[in-house]
Amino acid sequence: MVEPLVMLVRNQKNVATYLYILGYPALQLNDDCSLTPAQKQAVAGKVTQITLNSTKKLYAIHFDIGETLQISHKNILKVATNPNALAAPELLAQFGYQLDLPTTTTHFQANFQQVFPAIKQLKTIPQHYIVIDCEFGPFFKRQFHAGCYHWTPTTINGAESTIFQLAALSYQDNQQTSVYYDRLLDFPAFLPEKKLAALAASGQPLSEFEQAAAPEQVLKDFIDHVLAAALPLVFWDQSQDLKALHWLGAQYFQKLSATQQAILSQPLQVFDGEKYTNTVINRSNQKPLATNHNLPLNGVAGLLNIFNPHQHNALWDAQTTHYVVNQMARIQAATPQILTQPLPTQPAVQKAETSLQPTKYQLVHQLRATGKTYREIAVSAGISISGVNYILKKAKPVQV
Repeated sequence: MVEPLVMLVRNQKNVATYLYILGYPALQLNDDCSLTPAQKQAVAGKVTQITLNSTKKLYAIHFDIGETLQISHKNILKVATNPNALAAPELLAQFGYQLDLPTTTTHFQANFQQVFPAIKQLKTIPQHYIVIDCEFGPFFKRQFHAGCYHWTPTTINGAESTIFQLAALSYQDNQQTSVYYDRLLDFPAFLPEKKLAALAASGQPLSEFEQAAAPEQVLKDFIDHVLAAALPLVFWDQSQDLKALHWLGAQYFQKLSATQQAILSQPLQVFDGEKYTNTVINRSNQKPLATNHNLPLNGVAGLLNIFNPHQHNALWDAQTTHYVVNQMARIQAATPQILTQPLPTQPAVQKAETSLQPTKYQLVHQLRATGKTYREIAVSAGISISGVNYILKKAKPVQV
Protein backbone atom coordinates (compact mmCIF):
# COMPACT_ATOMS: atom_id res chain seq x y z
CA MET A 1 0.00 0.00 0.00
CA VAL A 2 1.37 3.43 -0.97
CA GLU A 3 1.96 5.80 1.94
CA PRO A 4 -0.14 9.00 1.67
CA LEU A 5 1.68 12.25 1.05
CA VAL A 6 1.75 14.61 4.04
CA MET A 7 4.17 17.34 2.92
CA LEU A 8 4.99 19.16 -0.31
CA VAL A 9 7.45 21.97 -1.05
CA ARG A 10 6.66 24.18 -4.00
CA ASN A 11 8.77 26.69 -5.90
CA GLN A 12 6.58 29.39 -7.47
CA LYS A 13 8.21 31.04 -10.49
CA ASN A 14 11.51 31.34 -8.64
CA VAL A 15 10.04 34.10 -6.47
CA ALA A 16 8.89 32.44 -3.27
CA THR A 17 8.91 28.91 -1.91
CA TYR A 18 5.85 27.52 -0.14
CA LEU A 19 5.43 24.43 2.00
CA TYR A 20 2.17 22.52 2.51
CA ILE A 21 1.73 20.04 5.33
CA LEU A 22 -1.42 18.31 6.59
CA GLY A 23 -3.25 20.15 9.35
CA TYR A 24 -1.64 23.55 8.72
CA PRO A 25 -2.35 26.52 6.45
CA ALA A 26 0.05 27.26 3.59
CA LEU A 27 3.51 28.12 4.94
CA GLN A 28 6.20 30.31 3.43
CA LEU A 29 9.76 28.99 3.51
CA ASN A 30 12.20 31.77 4.43
CA ASP A 31 15.92 32.01 3.72
CA ASP A 32 16.80 30.75 7.22
CA CYS A 33 14.61 27.64 6.66
CA SER A 34 11.96 28.93 9.06
CA LEU A 35 8.30 28.51 8.14
CA THR A 36 5.77 31.30 8.63
CA PRO A 37 2.10 31.53 7.52
CA ALA A 38 1.74 32.58 3.88
CA GLN A 39 -0.53 35.59 4.14
CA LYS A 40 -1.89 35.52 0.58
CA GLN A 41 -2.98 31.89 0.93
CA ALA A 42 -4.22 32.06 4.51
CA VAL A 43 -7.87 32.38 3.50
CA ALA A 44 -7.81 28.92 1.90
CA GLY A 45 -7.67 27.32 5.36
CA LYS A 46 -5.76 24.22 6.45
CA VAL A 47 -4.40 21.49 4.17
CA THR A 48 -6.56 18.37 4.38
CA GLN A 49 -5.01 16.16 1.67
CA ILE A 50 -2.14 16.02 -0.84
CA THR A 51 -2.67 13.83 -3.90
CA LEU A 52 -0.82 13.00 -7.12
CA ASN A 53 -2.27 12.33 -10.55
CA SER A 54 0.60 10.21 -11.89
CA THR A 55 -0.80 10.21 -15.44
CA LYS A 56 -0.85 13.98 -15.73
CA LYS A 57 2.04 14.50 -13.28
CA LEU A 58 -0.02 16.97 -11.28
CA TYR A 59 -0.05 17.37 -7.51
CA ALA A 60 -3.24 18.62 -5.84
CA ILE A 61 -3.38 20.42 -2.48
CA HIS A 62 -6.83 20.17 -0.89
CA PHE A 63 -7.91 22.78 1.70
CA ASP A 64 -10.69 22.55 4.27
CA ILE A 65 -12.63 25.39 2.64
CA GLY A 66 -13.12 23.13 -0.39
CA GLU A 67 -10.51 24.77 -2.61
CA THR A 68 -7.95 22.70 -4.54
CA LEU A 69 -4.58 23.95 -5.78
CA GLN A 70 -3.00 21.99 -8.67
CA ILE A 71 0.77 22.14 -9.20
CA SER A 72 2.88 20.66 -11.99
CA HIS A 73 5.60 18.21 -10.92
CA LYS A 74 8.13 20.60 -12.50
CA ASN A 75 7.48 23.12 -9.70
CA ILE A 76 7.86 20.64 -6.84
CA LEU A 77 11.06 20.65 -4.79
CA LYS A 78 10.17 17.99 -2.20
CA VAL A 79 7.37 15.62 -1.26
CA ALA A 80 7.26 13.42 1.82
CA THR A 81 5.23 10.75 3.57
CA ASN A 82 5.14 10.15 7.32
CA PRO A 83 5.50 6.41 7.90
CA ASN A 84 6.48 6.90 11.57
CA ALA A 85 3.51 9.18 12.31
CA LEU A 86 5.74 11.97 13.59
CA ALA A 87 4.31 15.25 14.79
CA ALA A 88 4.57 17.98 12.18
CA PRO A 89 7.45 19.89 13.88
CA GLU A 90 9.48 16.69 14.13
CA LEU A 91 8.84 15.71 10.52
CA LEU A 92 9.79 19.18 9.33
CA ALA A 93 12.94 19.15 11.46
CA GLN A 94 14.15 16.06 9.57
CA PHE A 95 14.31 18.22 6.45
CA GLY A 96 15.93 21.16 8.25
CA TYR A 97 12.73 23.24 8.51
CA GLN A 98 11.52 24.98 11.65
CA LEU A 99 7.97 26.15 12.33
CA ASP A 100 7.81 29.78 13.39
CA LEU A 101 4.13 30.24 14.25
CA PRO A 102 2.64 32.80 16.67
CA THR A 103 2.56 31.48 20.22
CA THR A 104 -1.04 32.60 20.51
CA THR A 105 -3.64 32.30 17.75
CA THR A 106 -5.00 35.59 16.47
CA HIS A 107 -8.71 36.30 16.74
CA PHE A 108 -9.05 36.04 12.97
CA GLN A 109 -7.36 32.64 12.79
CA ALA A 110 -9.51 31.34 15.64
CA ASN A 111 -12.66 32.70 14.03
CA PHE A 112 -11.68 31.33 10.64
CA GLN A 113 -11.63 27.79 12.01
CA GLN A 114 -15.17 28.15 13.36
CA VAL A 115 -16.77 29.45 10.15
CA PHE A 116 -17.99 26.79 7.69
CA PRO A 117 -16.09 23.96 9.40
CA ALA A 118 -17.51 21.27 7.09
CA ILE A 119 -18.46 21.64 3.43
CA LYS A 120 -20.16 18.88 1.43
CA GLN A 121 -19.82 19.14 -2.33
CA LEU A 122 -23.02 18.12 -4.13
CA LYS A 123 -22.82 16.40 -7.53
CA THR A 124 -26.43 16.98 -8.58
CA ILE A 125 -28.62 20.08 -8.43
CA PRO A 126 -30.66 20.04 -5.18
CA GLN A 127 -34.43 20.38 -5.37
CA HIS A 128 -34.58 23.54 -3.23
CA TYR A 129 -31.53 25.81 -3.06
CA ILE A 130 -30.17 29.35 -2.82
CA VAL A 131 -28.03 30.77 -5.63
CA ILE A 132 -25.33 33.17 -4.41
CA ASP A 133 -23.14 35.53 -6.40
CA CYS A 134 -20.57 38.14 -5.36
CA GLU A 135 -18.85 41.10 -6.94
CA PHE A 136 -15.55 42.21 -5.42
CA GLY A 137 -13.56 45.29 -4.50
CA PRO A 138 -9.77 45.35 -3.85
CA PHE A 139 -8.21 46.66 -0.64
CA PHE A 140 -6.13 49.86 -0.61
CA LYS A 141 -4.36 51.85 2.07
CA ARG A 142 -3.58 55.56 1.98
CA GLN A 143 0.07 56.54 2.34
CA PHE A 144 1.72 59.95 2.48
CA HIS A 145 4.71 60.29 0.17
CA ALA A 146 6.49 63.20 -1.51
CA GLY A 147 4.08 65.73 -0.05
CA CYS A 148 0.84 64.05 -1.08
CA TYR A 149 -1.31 61.01 -0.34
CA HIS A 150 -1.27 57.87 -2.49
CA TRP A 151 -3.46 54.78 -2.53
CA THR A 152 -1.55 51.50 -2.69
CA PRO A 153 -2.91 47.91 -2.75
CA THR A 154 -2.84 46.09 0.58
CA THR A 155 -3.98 42.90 2.27
CA ILE A 156 -6.13 42.39 5.36
CA ASN A 157 -5.82 39.06 7.17
CA GLY A 158 -4.47 37.41 4.04
CA ALA A 159 -7.12 38.76 1.64
CA GLU A 160 -6.49 41.26 -1.15
CA SER A 161 -10.19 42.06 -1.64
CA THR A 162 -13.65 41.47 -0.22
CA ILE A 163 -17.27 41.48 -1.34
CA PHE A 164 -18.61 44.68 -2.91
CA GLN A 165 -22.05 43.31 -3.85
CA LEU A 166 -23.70 40.22 -2.37
CA ALA A 167 -26.88 38.71 -3.84
CA ALA A 168 -28.93 35.56 -3.18
CA LEU A 169 -32.07 34.06 -4.77
CA SER A 170 -33.83 30.83 -3.77
CA TYR A 171 -35.47 28.39 -6.20
CA GLN A 172 -37.53 25.22 -5.89
CA ASP A 173 -38.70 23.11 -8.84
CA ASN A 174 -37.45 25.88 -11.15
CA GLN A 175 -39.63 28.49 -9.41
CA GLN A 176 -38.31 31.42 -7.35
CA THR A 177 -39.13 31.17 -3.63
CA SER A 178 -38.87 33.53 -0.67
CA VAL A 179 -35.14 34.31 -0.36
CA TYR A 180 -34.30 37.56 -2.14
CA TYR A 181 -31.18 39.38 -1.00
CA ASP A 182 -29.18 42.12 -2.74
CA ARG A 183 -26.79 44.34 -0.77
CA LEU A 184 -23.79 46.58 -1.39
CA LEU A 185 -20.87 46.79 1.04
CA ASP A 186 -19.04 49.93 2.16
CA PHE A 187 -15.74 48.50 3.33
CA PRO A 188 -13.30 51.05 4.83
CA ALA A 189 -10.37 49.84 2.70
CA PHE A 190 -12.18 50.39 -0.62
CA LEU A 191 -11.15 53.29 -2.81
CA PRO A 192 -13.33 56.40 -2.48
CA GLU A 193 -14.43 55.85 -6.10
CA LYS A 194 -15.78 52.44 -5.12
CA LYS A 195 -17.86 53.94 -2.35
CA LEU A 196 -19.23 56.63 -4.64
CA ALA A 197 -20.24 54.00 -7.21
CA ALA A 198 -22.04 52.00 -4.52
CA LEU A 199 -23.73 55.09 -3.16
CA ALA A 200 -24.99 56.03 -6.62
CA ALA A 201 -26.23 52.48 -7.27
CA SER A 202 -28.08 52.37 -3.93
CA GLY A 203 -30.07 55.55 -4.54
CA GLN A 204 -29.96 56.23 -0.79
CA PRO A 205 -28.86 59.30 1.17
CA LEU A 206 -25.28 58.97 2.43
CA SER A 207 -26.23 58.33 6.09
CA GLU A 208 -28.73 55.59 5.18
CA PHE A 209 -26.28 53.99 2.75
CA GLU A 210 -23.43 53.89 5.28
CA GLN A 211 -25.69 52.26 7.85
CA ALA A 212 -27.16 49.67 5.48
CA ALA A 213 -23.87 48.92 3.71
CA ALA A 214 -21.69 48.54 6.83
CA PRO A 215 -19.98 45.12 6.36
CA GLU A 216 -20.94 43.94 9.84
CA GLN A 217 -24.60 44.76 9.21
CA VAL A 218 -24.59 43.19 5.74
CA LEU A 219 -23.15 39.98 7.18
CA LYS A 220 -25.72 39.86 9.99
CA ASP A 221 -28.60 40.36 7.55
CA PHE A 222 -27.14 37.74 5.21
CA ILE A 223 -27.00 35.21 8.02
CA ASP A 224 -30.53 36.02 9.20
CA HIS A 225 -32.21 36.09 5.78
CA VAL A 226 -30.13 33.66 3.69
CA LEU A 227 -28.04 31.19 5.71
CA ALA A 228 -30.74 30.74 8.35
CA ALA A 229 -32.88 29.01 5.70
CA ALA A 230 -30.40 26.10 5.93
CA LEU A 231 -30.68 25.33 2.21
CA PRO A 232 -27.88 24.13 -0.07
CA LEU A 233 -25.92 26.96 -1.65
CA VAL A 234 -25.38 27.10 -5.43
CA PHE A 235 -22.49 29.10 -6.92
CA TRP A 236 -21.20 29.45 -10.44
CA ASP A 237 -17.61 29.29 -9.15
CA GLN A 238 -17.43 28.71 -5.43
CA SER A 239 -13.65 29.11 -5.18
CA GLN A 240 -13.79 32.91 -4.91
CA ASP A 241 -17.30 33.56 -3.59
CA LEU A 242 -17.22 30.99 -0.79
CA LYS A 243 -13.71 32.04 0.20
CA ALA A 244 -14.85 35.66 0.44
CA LEU A 245 -17.88 34.71 2.57
CA HIS A 246 -15.60 32.64 4.81
CA TRP A 247 -13.26 35.60 5.25
CA LEU A 248 -16.12 38.03 5.95
CA GLY A 249 -17.58 35.68 8.56
CA ALA A 250 -14.21 35.36 10.32
CA GLN A 251 -13.56 39.10 10.17
CA TYR A 252 -16.74 39.98 12.11
CA PHE A 253 -17.38 36.71 13.94
CA GLN A 254 -16.98 38.21 17.44
CA LYS A 255 -19.57 40.90 16.67
CA LEU A 256 -22.29 38.38 15.80
CA SER A 257 -24.95 37.09 18.16
CA ALA A 258 -24.62 33.57 19.55
CA THR A 259 -27.38 32.43 17.18
CA GLN A 260 -25.65 33.95 14.18
CA GLN A 261 -22.33 32.39 15.18
CA ALA A 262 -24.04 29.02 15.47
CA ILE A 263 -25.48 29.35 11.96
CA LEU A 264 -22.03 30.15 10.54
CA SER A 265 -20.64 27.11 12.33
CA GLN A 266 -23.11 24.69 10.73
CA PRO A 267 -21.99 22.36 7.89
CA LEU A 268 -22.72 23.59 4.39
CA GLN A 269 -23.97 21.80 1.29
CA VAL A 270 -22.55 23.42 -1.82
CA PHE A 271 -23.16 22.91 -5.55
CA ASP A 272 -20.67 24.41 -8.01
CA GLY A 273 -22.23 25.27 -11.38
CA GLU A 274 -18.92 25.64 -13.22
CA LYS A 275 -17.68 22.23 -12.08
CA TYR A 276 -21.03 20.69 -13.05
CA THR A 277 -20.83 22.27 -16.51
CA ASN A 278 -17.31 20.86 -16.89
CA THR A 279 -18.73 17.42 -16.11
CA VAL A 280 -21.40 17.76 -18.79
CA ILE A 281 -18.92 19.09 -21.36
CA ASN A 282 -16.51 16.22 -20.73
CA ARG A 283 -19.05 13.41 -20.30
CA SER A 284 -18.11 11.81 -23.64
CA ASN A 285 -14.37 11.85 -22.92
CA GLN A 286 -12.91 8.39 -22.64
CA LYS A 287 -10.07 9.56 -20.42
CA PRO A 288 -10.62 10.96 -16.90
CA LEU A 289 -10.85 14.75 -16.71
CA ALA A 290 -7.57 16.01 -15.27
CA THR A 291 -8.10 19.75 -15.55
CA ASN A 292 -11.14 22.00 -15.60
CA HIS A 293 -12.01 24.63 -18.16
CA ASN A 294 -12.31 28.15 -16.75
CA LEU A 295 -15.82 28.82 -17.97
CA PRO A 296 -17.27 32.37 -17.91
CA LEU A 297 -20.86 32.33 -16.66
CA ASN A 298 -22.26 34.71 -19.25
CA GLY A 299 -20.25 33.07 -22.03
CA VAL A 300 -21.84 29.71 -21.26
CA ALA A 301 -25.21 31.44 -21.00
CA GLY A 302 -24.71 32.83 -24.50
CA LEU A 303 -24.01 29.34 -25.87
CA LEU A 304 -27.28 28.19 -24.31
CA ASN A 305 -29.17 31.16 -25.82
CA ILE A 306 -29.69 32.73 -22.37
CA PHE A 307 -29.20 36.51 -22.40
CA ASN A 308 -28.28 38.46 -19.26
CA PRO A 309 -28.73 42.21 -19.92
CA HIS A 310 -26.86 43.22 -16.72
CA GLN A 311 -23.67 41.15 -16.60
CA HIS A 312 -21.37 41.39 -13.56
CA ASN A 313 -24.24 42.50 -11.38
CA ALA A 314 -24.45 39.99 -8.52
CA LEU A 315 -28.26 39.77 -8.51
CA TRP A 316 -28.52 39.25 -12.27
CA ASP A 317 -25.59 36.82 -12.33
CA ALA A 318 -27.22 34.77 -9.55
CA GLN A 319 -30.35 34.49 -11.68
CA THR A 320 -28.23 33.60 -14.72
CA THR A 321 -26.51 30.84 -12.74
CA HIS A 322 -29.90 29.31 -11.94
CA TYR A 323 -30.98 29.21 -15.58
CA VAL A 324 -27.62 27.96 -16.87
CA VAL A 325 -27.26 25.03 -14.46
CA ASN A 326 -30.83 23.91 -15.05
CA GLN A 327 -30.38 24.09 -18.82
CA MET A 328 -27.18 22.04 -18.44
CA ALA A 329 -29.17 19.49 -16.41
CA ARG A 330 -31.68 19.17 -19.26
CA ILE A 331 -28.84 18.66 -21.73
CA GLN A 332 -27.28 15.99 -19.51
CA ALA A 333 -30.62 14.19 -19.16
CA ALA A 334 -31.34 14.20 -22.91
CA THR A 335 -30.47 11.17 -25.03
CA PRO A 336 -27.17 11.99 -26.74
CA GLN A 337 -26.62 11.72 -30.47
CA ILE A 338 -23.98 8.98 -30.72
CA LEU A 339 -22.02 9.30 -33.93
CA THR A 340 -21.30 6.35 -36.23
CA GLN A 341 -18.34 5.58 -38.48
CA PRO A 342 -18.36 7.92 -41.50
CA LEU A 343 -18.26 6.05 -44.87
CA PRO A 344 -16.99 7.25 -48.26
CA THR A 345 -19.59 8.10 -50.91
CA GLN A 346 -19.78 6.02 -54.19
CA PRO A 347 -18.04 7.85 -57.02
CA ALA A 348 -20.18 8.43 -60.14
CA VAL A 349 -17.47 7.21 -62.54
CA GLN A 350 -19.67 4.77 -64.48
CA LYS A 351 -22.36 7.38 -64.98
CA ALA A 352 -19.81 9.82 -66.31
CA GLU A 353 -18.47 7.25 -68.78
CA THR A 354 -21.98 6.39 -69.95
CA SER A 355 -22.78 10.03 -70.54
CA LEU A 356 -19.71 10.31 -72.74
CA GLN A 357 -20.61 7.33 -74.93
CA PRO A 358 -22.90 9.13 -77.45
CA THR A 359 -20.23 11.78 -78.02
CA LYS A 360 -17.43 9.19 -78.46
CA TYR A 361 -19.51 7.01 -80.82
CA GLN A 362 -20.30 10.05 -82.94
CA LEU A 363 -16.60 11.01 -83.06
CA VAL A 364 -15.57 7.55 -84.30
CA HIS A 365 -18.08 7.66 -87.18
CA GLN A 366 -17.09 11.20 -88.09
CA LEU A 367 -13.40 10.30 -88.21
CA ARG A 368 -14.13 7.24 -90.32
CA ALA A 369 -16.14 9.35 -92.71
CA THR A 370 -13.06 11.53 -93.31
CA GLY A 371 -11.03 8.45 -94.34
CA LYS A 372 -9.11 7.88 -91.12
CA THR A 373 -7.79 4.36 -90.50
CA TYR A 374 -8.85 2.27 -87.51
CA ARG A 375 -5.49 2.92 -85.86
CA GLU A 376 -5.71 6.69 -86.40
CA ILE A 377 -9.27 6.74 -85.04
CA ALA A 378 -8.21 4.73 -81.94
CA VAL A 379 -5.42 7.22 -81.18
CA SER A 380 -7.68 10.25 -81.63
CA ALA A 381 -10.62 8.85 -79.63
CA GLY A 382 -8.51 7.29 -76.88
CA ILE A 383 -9.90 3.76 -77.33
CA SER A 384 -8.59 0.44 -78.62
CA ILE A 385 -8.66 -0.66 -82.26
CA SER A 386 -11.12 -3.40 -81.34
CA GLY A 387 -13.32 -0.72 -79.76
CA VAL A 388 -13.27 1.22 -83.03
CA ASN A 389 -14.19 -1.95 -84.87
CA TYR A 390 -17.13 -2.59 -82.51
CA ILE A 391 -18.51 0.95 -82.85
CA LEU A 392 -18.28 0.98 -86.64
CA LYS A 393 -19.74 -2.49 -87.18
CA LYS A 394 -22.17 -2.99 -84.25
CA ALA A 395 -23.20 0.42 -82.93
CA LYS A 396 -25.29 2.72 -84.98
CA PRO A 397 -24.17 6.29 -85.46
CA VAL A 398 -25.61 8.73 -82.95
CA GLN A 399 -28.18 11.05 -84.49
CA VAL A 400 -27.72 14.65 -83.52
